[in-house]
Amino acid sequence: MNENYNSSDKELNRLVQVIARLRAEDGCPWDREQTHGSLKAACVEEAAEVVGGINILEQTGNAENLKEELGDLLLQVVMHAQIAKEEGLFTLEDVMRGITDKMIRRHPHVFETTAVSGSDEVLVNWAENKKQEKEGKEWMESYLGIITGCTTAVPLDAALPCEDLIDLLNRSDSAALFLSPKLKPYLDAFLENCPKLQKVWMLQEEVEDAPAKVYGIGELRNAGKSASADSVCPDAEDIATIIFTSGTTGKSKGVMLTQNNLASNVEAVKITAEPGTAVLSVLPIHHAFCLVMDWLKGFSLGATLCINDSLLHMVRNMSIFKPEIMLMVPMMIETIYKRLAAADPSIPKAVLAEKVFGGKLSIIFTGGAHLDPYYIDRFAEYGVEVLEGYGMSECSPVISNNTPENHKKGSIGKPLENAEIRFENGEILVKGSSVMKGYYQMPDETAETLKDGWLHTGDKGYMDEDGYLFINGRVKNLIILSNGENVSPEEIENKLALNPLVGEVIVTGEDNGLTARIYPEQAVVEAKALDAEAIQAQLQAFLDEYNRNQPTYRRITGLVVRKNPFIRNTTKKIKRQDVLIDEPLA
Repeated sequence: MNENYNSSDKELNRLVQVIARLRAEDGCPWDREQTHGSLKAACVEEAAEVVGGINILEQTGNAENLKEELGDLLLQVVMHAQIAKEEGLFTLEDVMRGITDKMIRRHPHVFETTAVSGSDEVLVNWAENKKQEKEGKEWMESYLGIITGCTTAVPLDAALPCEDLIDLLNRSDSAALFLSPKLKPYLDAFLENCPKLQKVWMLQEEVEDAPAKVYGIGELRNAGKSASADSVCPDAEDIATIIFTSGTTGKSKGVMLTQNNLASNVEAVKITAEPGTAVLSVLPIHHAFCLVMDWLKGFSLGATLCINDSLLHMVRNMSIFKPEIMLMVPMMIETIYKRLAAADPSIPKAVLAEKVFGGKLSIIFTGGAHLDPYYIDRFAEYGVEVLEGYGMSECSPVISNNTPENHKKGSIGKPLENAEIRFENGEILVKGSSVMKGYYQMPDETAETLKDGWLHTGDKGYMDEDGYLFINGRVKNLIILSNGENVSPEEIENKLALNPLVGEVIVTGEDNGLTARIYPEQAVVEAKALDAEAIQAQLQAFLDEYNRNQPTYRRITGLVVRKNPFIRNTTKKIKRQDVLIDEPLA
């Protein structure tokens, strides 16, 4: 079989080279003149000839004609791929990779564990998979239409429980809902428990037997086509979007961002890219960093925005879309590095980087949490520059960022030109045109956070002599010991997380000391066949070593090994209010 594959590869490469030669400047004048459009008729004709070849085979048993016509059809495929390559659109390899991936996706009964009873069920599953693959543009169209108009977009995390979605719909006073067909089981609950909902637009062209207030997105699109052009544009201070905070330490709050907030932040983020630069968006749209840095900033630069369909497919999609720039949270970077570190050390780093990153990734912008400089150094070995920034939804969201031209490892960059920074008892305060209007329908919380125009971030930090900002913990997370010492748990957690056996870690203050609550890295546990006793012993030995170089008040005096990962919010941050929910290994 390998010989057959090698022979096929050889002949396909030979055909590709022939077509490339014909299209060269000194090649065939006719072939050089051809375009996608000029070859339309030939594509139809050759496909019809293949059908004719099949008929001859059925009638005579002779396959020669079919073989020849399949060759002519293959010629059309290679010719179109060569033209597209010359135009910088895609390559034949992209075509083959795409159809291969599609076949794997649409045959879960072969390549995964899905069971089918027969060919009829295969066809049903095929149709459903195809439908899901085509879903996507509707919600993008809807969201961009809302946020650029005189209405307010409220993106919600579809992974939230139904009761949480109902709560956010009601708290945001949402009058219309754009709903994925995947969440149709929630429809009745939304209609019954959200009295302010006037319309529900299902993100599909048509809805059969739709109840009152429910419509297909096709109706809205058709209405838009027949409507007169809008004569009214949103005002600069109109609310463009409400982003609900993740609620790591309490109830989520609806951050009101104006049109000017967003426009000001996009303009202030000094990142450049050539038009057409591929950007793979892996963060959810209800994440403010995704909205501004991926979407709005990307569109403003003329970038090609590629939407990741699932975190499980992130590495696969990097190889498909071959992005040059990505925005990630630290957890993603740490996860990818563990995959890189686990690879065969004999594989050259350049080869591994191309396999994992797609071959073109040069910059990763990261924010949302601290990233240990260790990972920045490691990714640099694979030709990828990791640049940290700092922000929060309340600031639209970027406050500071490192750039390829101006960066300092370990810092979160220099403040944006539109952001004024000062410090109050070590807390970072921000003032500027990107600062939110307030929390929706939460005046007390707004007054607590916004004082005289200054946003109290809740983050502790400092600025060095070169103007670079550094962050060293959350004010609310500070552990105050009985001796008066203040400990930022994040600083310790970042150091402990470098141990390969540490998958997740949270440091808490208990019994006037520090306790490390650790969920072991399961890949390491499985690779080394570690039982509970061995895990406890190895982690304790690591903590003992760590403690040797620490002052007394920063030493870890307790260890809890968790059975399950920590509870996380929708942006994958650990919910610190729930960290005491422990399940020790038995």
